[in-house]
Amino acid sequence: MKRPLLLPAKAGLGLSEILNPNQFPDFRDDYDKELLLQCISNSIEYFKKIKYYPDSFSSIGFTPENQIETLEFFRDGYNRYNNSQELNEFVSNNFRVFQAVGKSYKGQVHFTGYGTPIYDGSLTPTDTFRYPLYGKPADFRKPYFTRSEIEERDLLRGTEIAYLKTKLEAYLIHVQGSGQIRLASGEKVYVGYAGNSGHSYTSIGQLLVNDGKVRAEELTLPVLIEYFDRHPDELDYYLKQNDRYIFFKKVPHAVPHGSIGVPVTPMRSIATDKKVFPPGGLAFVAIGTERPGGAGRSGDKWHVEKSFFVLDQDTGSAIKTSARADVFFGIGDDAMYKAGNLNTYGKLYYLLKK
Repeated sequence: MKRPLLLPAKAGLGLSEILNPNQFPDFRDDYDKELLLQCISNSIEYFKKIKYYPDSFSSIGFTPENQIETLEFFRDGYNRYNNSQELNEFVSNNFRVFQAVGKSYKGQVHFTGYGTPIYDGSLTPTDTFRYPLYGKPADFRKPYFTRSEIEERDLLRGTEIAYLKTKLEAYLIHVQGSGQIRLASGEKVYVGYAGNSGHSYTSIGQLLVNDGKVRAEELTLPVLIEYFDRHPDELDYYLKQNDRYIFFKKVPHAVPHGSIGVPVTPMRSIATDKKVFPPGGLAFVAIGTERPGGAGRSGDKWHVEKSFFVLDQDTGSAIKTSARADVFFGIGDDAMYKAGNLNTYGKLYYLLKK
């Protein structure tokens, strides 16, 4: 029997309330407890400070006050119950559950990962470090110039923040939205997102798939890097098809901050489209085994591989609609490798105390 389509709780939002408890997921948490508690505290601080919250979410119960109550109540129960069955019963009995409507209103969400890379670099151009990250220009307005126009006309000269070894490394910081630049002295410079050119984002990975260079089910960040390492002459061709350009600023903190202004936490913070999902909200991720372009490792039937509670604290250029979500993996090479290998479908739920 086909399950009916998920209807949004309000037009324009990406949430559909599940009224039948038999359709709730198994609320099992697979990751670090202390990181979740810290992440919850960060969202509580966000809700205590904000002066405006979208009416579209408040109208279905996701007010800042209700979300603070939700987070504090969840935190108490999360600390109290020590096994998966008790935690599942606690959540199922005490929270309203909203599912992301996802692709074609069937609940399918495409999950990818992101992180903060650490690259060697310089504050001034050298023979080794020639590819700059730029700050926001003085004449900035939206839409600004396209990537091709910016690069061909050298429009950002004078706003350079740091220089990297390769153009691909610079671009990957564009995609991740933050980075750490390791100088020859050992000092690190932290850069964070300062804005974008206002043009639509085009994934160079998807372009490789479209051109038959990489199979969709095999596309990961390591595969993309390997491809351009083998075909460096093709990089400019693909980069110029992505009109969106990212501007950066130096930041004082090593841990990147999400779009709601709080630090993001490994495996506990996600990035989503804030037009359709409530900023700062408590959510639950169930990641499956099915990859884009192919069946799951256990056959065509989708099943949960990992599940965990998260807070919705960030956004991203490629993360649009209720069918996309990005999981933050952390800082450095290991985090970037793991983040780059996440490319799968799953389900996403939001929780609100009854």
